Amino acid sequence: MTLKLQGKSILFLIISLIIFTGCSDKFDKYNYINYKELKRPDNTVKLHSTVVINEHDVNRISNFTIINNYLLLIDNKADKLIKIFDLKSHKSLKSFGRRGQGPSEFIGAKIIPGQKDKNIFWIYDITAGKLKKYNINKILNNKFYPEKIIHIKEGKGIPFRIVITPDNKILGTGNFFKGRISIYNMKGDFIRSVGKIPVILKKERFASQHSHGFDGRFIFKNKSKEIFMVPMLGAIVEKYSIDGNLITTFYGPDSFFPEYKIVPAGEYYTMTYNEKSRFGYVDICYNKKLDKLFLLYSGEYFFNKENKRNKEAGFCNIIYVLNNKGTIIEQIELDKEIIQMTISDDGSTIFGLSKNEILKFEYKK
Repeated sequence: MTLKLQGKSILFLIISLIIFTGCSDKFDKYNYINYKELKRPDNTVKLHSTVVINEHDVNRISNFTIINNYLLLIDNKADKLIKIFDLKSHKSLKSFGRRGQGPSEFIGAKIIPGQKDKNIFWIYDITAGKLKKYNINKILNNKFYPEKIIHIKEGKGIPFRIVITPDNKILGTGNFFKGRISIYNMKGDFIRSVGKIPVILKKERFASQHSHGFDGRFIFKNKSKEIFMVPMLGAIVEKYSIDGNLITTFYGPDSFFPEYKIVPAGEYYTMTYNEKSRFGYVDICYNKKLDKLFLLYSGEYFFNKENKRNKEAGFCNIIYVLNNKGTIIEQIELDKEIIQMTISDDGSTIFGLSKNEILKFEYKK
């Protein structure tokens, strides 16, 4: 009996060492700390969609959000890029913003909700590096000139995505030489960086390309002053304090980290995908009323078995819901795949961007 117990103990120890060593090798490639595994929940909620906007009303949607009782989107192939729809009737109300470099013109645009006033929204023109402030009521009354224009000055790189906090700080993620997130003031001046580029670098000149490899969407949780970021190529959620400390590295339920290549591009280098590149969490949302995080999950590889680009890889029909303790409490299964999402203020509805449709999923009654 004793020998059997000893044998089982030794076997358990060997298995534990193998698992621990395998995890350590994986984790030791990165600067991440304070790991916490996300486990798949027992309950699954299935949601069915209704179409809000489709290809008959738009040409090609690249970005959308909800401002007050309106749905705003970027239509990249339209003469006027920004379109406004009534959220209840789904009727088109207004279009504005031609291509160009004027005050009310755009080259590459993303819509950013305001934090204090529900009527305020911003449009970030990535190519021009300008952030423009608008009031939805003025736009509907044909006043298209921006209330304010902020030029995002060069700091440690170029921000691709921006969030504006209630205390008037601009947070940006993108292609940086230092840090995960850059913080700017409302004049567009760079203040400081938050977090580290997760990969352990062998050559410092590759820093910006590695930053691009770990790029992803993020949210700012005002109550706790925390930043949650999801690298698009990994099943990871990074939780930072506003002072730059990495609090927790959530990983799972499928555990994989960003995989990519750094290749020469003329005199410089760039990030590109390889056969191991795999999409993880492609979007993240926070709902204040429910106090929950919503993680849109893919899990698909960038290339298929024939080594051709998998065009469906960024689209997902699984959403994991996290409570404020960092535990997945619910898995949502959508009947259609989406690539971007937003949650209504009351937490009752999930809106998702499909291939060229905006869909509505009733979530909570």
